[in-house]
Amino acid sequence: MDHETRSDIEPGSSAADAREALHAAEASPLPAQWSEPPSSRSPAAGEASCPVCLERIAAGVALCPECGEPTDGSKRPPRAPSVPDAPQDASWLSLHWRPLVTIGAILGLISTGGALRYLAPHRFSPSRAASAVPPPAPVCGAPCWSGESCQLGRCVWQRPNDVGHLVDAPSIAGPFSLPKDAADALPLDRDRFVVALSSGLEVRSSRTGEALSLVTEAPHVRRLHRVGEVVYATSPSRIYVIDAATTRLLKTIELGEAVGDIQVGASGRRALASLPEAHAVAILATEYHAEIERIQFGDDAVGPVAVDDSGTRAITTTGQLPLSGQREPSGGVAYPFDPSRLGSEQDRVRTSMVGNPASALMSPDGSVGFVALRAENTLVPLTWLPSGAVRQEARITTCREPEQIELVRSDRRAVVRCNEGRAIQVFDLSKRELLRAVTFPGRALDMAVAPDGAQAVVALGGDGGGSVALVDLKSYAAKVHPLGGEPTRIRLAPDGGSALALGDRAKVAWVMQ
Repeated sequence: MDHETRSDIEPGSSAADAREALHAAEASPLPAQWSEPPSSRSPAAGEASCPVCLERIAAGVALCPECGEPTDGSKRPPRAPSVPDAPQDASWLSLHWRPLVTIGAILGLISTGGALRYLAPHRFSPSRAASAVPPPAPVCGAPCWSGESCQLGRCVWQRPNDVGHLVDAPSIAGPFSLPKDAADALPLDRDRFVVALSSGLEVRSSRTGEALSLVTEAPHVRRLHRVGEVVYATSPSRIYVIDAATTRLLKTIELGEAVGDIQVGASGRRALASLPEAHAVAILATEYHAEIERIQFGDDAVGPVAVDDSGTRAITTTGQLPLSGQREPSGGVAYPFDPSRLGSEQDRVRTSMVGNPASALMSPDGSVGFVALRAENTLVPLTWLPSGAVRQEARITTCREPEQIELVRSDRRAVVRCNEGRAIQVFDLSKRELLRAVTFPGRALDMAVAPDGAQAVVALGGDGGGSVALVDLKSYAAKVHPLGGEPTRIRLAPDGGSALALGDRAKVAWVMQ
């Protein structure tokens, strides 16, 4: 840059003026000394070095023409550089103390964890749990029944949460007078019960006994059976399906024959209806309420039916309860069959049961069945063989005239009601032994077991009047509640919280809650 150009750049001029002067100098011819590289020349007189870009510039220039920065450090604008320079007197520790602190914290944490692990109690003692093999969990030897769970090698029944039984001192409402053509009665809930009449189904109040409504679409009903959320009302040739909540007729199942007994499996998907006059058992689908199969049993008028939880094994018998003054039937037959198979594929298994087989029971797993012989005062166990045949086991002696056998799932027991024996007997189904006998002051006419398996409700007859006995199936304590009349049937609500005692002779009903 020549002298004229340097003189044009005043100390107070701006960076833009400096750049314009620089361009003008580059346009003019350069002296010979500028053609050499800067590194090969030594600083000449009147030259200086830019403190920012370290380029050689003319001495006394206020702004560097190369970088536009002030050449005087005291006149720089007060802004921090992008990368701050280290202080000239800074030590190595002051420059690196942050990473040293971070590394020290990490090492201290690791050292603390190692020290705590080293100082833990029993650190160097041999571990027995690691070397020893844990004992196997106890398992149940046989498959558990429906509703049971395997606990510590034993099948334990789990009681449902929405069921119960009557209190020890229930409130008794009634007697409520019923029409003379009343054939059966059934509680719908704690507030209503339904009565089977020739004109239809009459809904009555459980508190006052007054009639609330009449279902005229279901005439000539003989028996009522609870099937889940509906009621099966049987007539001489059909079954009426009644909704229990609204008492509305849902469907009619045409069977063409009178129905004797109806049993529902534990799953509730199938119901077995015996047809004595047709010598058959009808298989009903409860999902859509229709007959799906009919199994014939020759010339035998079958009646009582029992089925297991799986719905693959069942028993039907030809026994019947004689009316007062009638002769006791001496013969009898039991038919084991498979409700899940077609009628044409059934194995013809006919087991002679001399002694009026009045009731039957199937174990929930289908391994064994029991038939009560009313005239012989015995229980006959039936065991299924792998070939499909049935073998009669050693008979079990009961009280006089066993008419009804019911299952108690808790502790795998069965309750047998004896009419003439005036008692109920509790048997252990696994050991086939008598556990306890509970006697009553009158004949045991009917019995119902609470859905929680904790109580048996027994209808008792007597000369002066009847009563109802509540038997605790845990302590076997019985409490008798007189009614002032003779009840012949006992019906329980689905939750077990209320019961209906029906007197067929006097046509009266009592409600117990």
